[in-house]
Amino acid sequence: MTIILFIYGTCIGSWLTAMADRYAIDASPYYPASHCDTCQTPLAHWQLVPVFSYLLLRGRCHYCHTAIPATTFIMEVTVGLLLTMLHPTTGTHLIWLGLWAFAALCDARTQTFPGWISYATLPFVLWGHTPLTILLTLIAALSIRLLWPRWRQPLLGDGDCEMMLSYLLLWGMTATARWILLASTLALLQRSASRRIAFLPYLVISATCWWLWSETR
Repeated sequence: MTIILFIYGTCIGSWLTAMADRYAIDASPYYPASHCDTCQTPLAHWQLVPVFSYLLLRGRCHYCHTAIPATTFIMEVTVGLLLTMLHPTTGTHLIWLGLWAFAALCDARTQTFPGWISYATLPFVLWGHTPLTILLTLIAALSIRLLWPRWRQPLLGDGDCEMMLSYLLLWGMTATARWILLASTLALLQRSASRRIAFLPYLVISATCWWLWSETR
């Protein structure tokens, strides 16, 4: 079962990466078929096997020999390993991580992501909370959506704030403080003075690390 879950996970990781790539260029998620982004040559079936194809091709396109981003391989392996930890008590957390991982991939490419992800994660984080908490959360989420576009130079993106709100509801204040501290440290280590950084990838990496820590203790 562990092997089967890993295989499914690598497929999900590959699909998330492909969808983020298509989001970045505003392409259809259905058409055209998978192809090399550089030479546009359609890929054969054996070139689409998660993990195996990347290793077999040595990280390069079979036709034009352009390097395939390592993000693809990393996502396939990471999601595969995470899915091996699937059981009834972790399903919600894994779905939450998967949705925000997709948002992080989009953010890394365009510093934007599909807004529906913020709303799709709300049912997972609000389940079991009191009506008052649910009401306050909806007000906070709506306020972020309405106010952030009117803020000329926000220090954080609206997606960053929405993920922080979501994480707070899932794990509480103390865990959220640790999570933001690790994400900020990682972002500072990679910070470039010449451009704004996409913060969601660091938040997702930090969330994954802390979740794995809690699961393996």
